[in-house]
Amino acid sequence: MSVTKEQALAARYQDEFHCGECSRTIGPRGGITEKIVRCRVSGACKVWKTRPAEFRLPVKHGLYESGAIEHTNSDNFHRASECPLLDSHS
Repeated sequence: MSVTKEQALAARYQDEFHCGECSRTIGPRGGITEKIVRCRVSGACKVWKTRPAEFRLPVKHGLYESGAIEHTNSDNFHRASECPLLDSHS
């Protein structure tokens, strides 16, 4: 899964995306650990008239880290509502 330009344009402030691959592990005593890197939208999506395929959506991770979902790295992100962990509840 990856974020498309249409999804980036439709994203609103504080919408959530997940970075990387989400995983769930079950420990030896039955404890469940989920590894999810959550990023929230921190600004408006920027597009260019001269480069119609490119976009940049600023996101924030944690308290001090920030970055962007761009056309070059959009395959590393997916929307929180489309997370593969939502389907497989153990």
